[in-house]
Amino acid sequence: MLKNYFTIAIRNLTRNLSYSAINVFGLALGITCSLVLFLMITFYTSFDNYHDNKDRIYRVVSQSFNNGREGFGAGVPVPLPGAVQSDISGIEHVLFISGSHDGLITIEKNGSRKIFEQEDGFAFTDSTYFTFFNRRLLSGDYRTALQEPGQVLLSEKAANKFFGHNNPMGQFIRLNNKTDLKVTGVMEDYPGNTNFPFDILISYATIAKESREGEWGSTMSDNQCYVMLERGVLPEAIDRQFPAFIKKYQGDRASQELKRWLQPLAEINHDSRFGNYRYTTISWSSILAMGVVAAFLLITACINFINLSTAVAVKRSKEVGVRKVLGGQRLQLVGQYLAETGLVSLVSLLLSVGFAELVLIELNSFLGLDLHVDFYNGRLIFFLLLVWVLVSIVSGLYPALLLSGFSPALALKNKITNRAAGGYTLRRGLVVFQFLISQLLIVGTVILLSQMDFLNSKDLGFEKDAIVTLPIPGNAPANNRRALKSELLRMNGVVNATLCFTPPSSGAVAMTGFTLEGVEGSHLAQVKMADADYVGLFGIKLIAGNGLAGLDSANSCLVNEQLLKAVGIKKPEDMIGRVLSIWGMELPVAGVVKDFHTMSLTREIDPTVIFNSFQDYSSISVKLKAGPVKKTLQEIEKSWSALYPDFLFSYQFLDNEIREFYETEQQMSSLLVLFSCIAIVIGCLGLYGLVSFMANEKEKEIGIRKVFGASVGHILYIFSKEFIFLILVAFALAAPLASFIMSGWLENFAYRVPLSAGMFFVGLAITFIIALLTVGYRSVRASVANPIHALRNE
Repeated sequence: MLKNYFTIAIRNLTRNLSYSAINVFGLALGITCSLVLFLMITFYTSFDNYHDNKDRIYRVVSQSFNNGREGFGAGVPVPLPGAVQSDISGIEHVLFISGSHDGLITIEKNGSRKIFEQEDGFAFTDSTYFTFFNRRLLSGDYRTALQEPGQVLLSEKAANKFFGHNNPMGQFIRLNNKTDLKVTGVMEDYPGNTNFPFDILISYATIAKESREGEWGSTMSDNQCYVMLERGVLPEAIDRQFPAFIKKYQGDRASQELKRWLQPLAEINHDSRFGNYRYTTISWSSILAMGVVAAFLLITACINFINLSTAVAVKRSKEVGVRKVLGGQRLQLVGQYLAETGLVSLVSLLLSVGFAELVLIELNSFLGLDLHVDFYNGRLIFFLLLVWVLVSIVSGLYPALLLSGFSPALALKNKITNRAAGGYTLRRGLVVFQFLISQLLIVGTVILLSQMDFLNSKDLGFEKDAIVTLPIPGNAPANNRRALKSELLRMNGVVNATLCFTPPSSGAVAMTGFTLEGVEGSHLAQVKMADADYVGLFGIKLIAGNGLAGLDSANSCLVNEQLLKAVGIKKPEDMIGRVLSIWGMELPVAGVVKDFHTMSLTREIDPTVIFNSFQDYSSISVKLKAGPVKKTLQEIEKSWSALYPDFLFSYQFLDNEIREFYETEQQMSSLLVLFSCIAIVIGCLGLYGLVSFMANEKEKEIGIRKVFGASVGHILYIFSKEFIFLILVAFALAAPLASFIMSGWLENFAYRVPLSAGMFFVGLAITFIIALLTVGYRSVRASVANPIHALRNE
């Protein structure tokens, strides 16, 4: 029987070759997209889930409240981890990680010297790191490898990069031309799905003396505390101890304005409020969106199959009639048709695996991932089998029931028409659902692209174009900084230059507490260290008072509007001259600047203080003139390299650095555009197949109408009117649904584009145009055909 089913299935597929090709290709596209999205979802939800104690590991995060404003952060004061270990019960281990990035590694051996730029970052920590995270040492002892100052562990990749095939154990590397570090071990490389992408781990004891051990008011976002709970202890039990802890170490006011709690390890990659050491997160809503898109594309492909199968069912009515007359049972007919559908689904599945491998080549390059179809992955095999079974049943069950329900008497008399066969209303409903999915994806894409355009074009409160930032080595002679700035200002291609700690907007920020004369309590603010040219070069608007003096050390400061709101002062003029106490300094407020964004637009603007601090300047920002930028950069490199011959020259344009804040969103928008196009292609395939069948079914009707003078436009109208109505119905359903979904996504941004009717009508217009082009192409072919061919047998 199975052989008979298979033979008949092959015959039916080859008999209706065009419809079969549409079904196979449509299903293959849908399955390919769902497979690729499944691999992406699996990757993004697997971050750090391979650690033995993953369910007991948490990160300490905080939320601050200040005059109605709230801020979120994962950074902690340096003394916090030790205090947590001694004061809070229920915690088995505490880990402090001080992350960093863009280091310079120098290797000297046998008189030769090699310099490497370490872009992947490094971290200062201790041996407790290996108690928390499963990272096997290929050589060395994790218990002592990070115990003493000047010790370093390298990943296998970093060891090969620095030392080639030579044994790195006991060798020395120099960090930033300042700190000599002895290699005490080699770690296995971490997979890509980790929030701790460190190729270099340095003993925290190396920088312990330099850190602010006693300062509870200062916070760097890369200084983070992780805890491992005792077995059976719930995180809520720890959270309840934090208010008293904050009050003890940071005072009564801090206990009212600051809240700390534990964030599960599994949530770190999905919460943009706190970030991670990769400086990019992906929200659960984005992952959910990927799953929904995968399901939508698969459903769209199944709808194509159902529509075309029910439409051509009439052609098989005599076959059904004969089988029933010869004693065939309905269950046998259903089984036969499901077997045919299963065969089509299997062919589509095999094609989709090949398509997916091709797609992943480009996708991995675009997203920086390493995804592939692994047939040894049990979860993937289960997914493919599940998709095959579901697609076979969903696509084949209704057409099978429809076919097997034909009356043999009517079937053999050729009395079964498309409407009489049934399924007409269902087909209309499925077409509406297909258009609804297409419009949801199109409208979602339009809104997402609008938000990306808004993020890239919004006024950030400072100039970002034609500004390049150069690093300044911290251990080089201080006078070199002045010399570099002077040389740059003499260049024809340079407008201005400023020495600073960071540009106005950067990935990592420093938060600290301050007090203000005449205002009770302590408040939090971001700190920007810069010279007198900082405000002018970046075009930050001064709204009251004066700028900074051209001094090496601070004798005054600038504050932004948000700081005024935080301390309850309404007029900028009333702030001038007040003494602000910060980092042990008493600084009169010289001026007030207009608010500017210091981080991505997912976060609100923080209170910010700007002051001179020559010893902390770690970069120089240069405003370039329009013209031969490449030549100017070559001149800058020559001057920089002359002053810092032992370091590698590098630079980054500020607008590119800011654009990287939204790298994940940009990638998601590109993928959504791609999948929207695929949904449209799948929909068009099905629409073309339906219209082709309608044209064949109405061949005589069209011939008669043409004989009586019907124009091409009139025949086009006959085919199009029903689809126009169905598109409008789909739009009425899709618009509110898209509004609800995208409004939720936009909530991830503190600053967002407002939804407008135009965004939704763009989706409607695109659907109309594509549908009419698809219907029109096939309709015109039918309308220009010679009516004699249709009526010759009448």
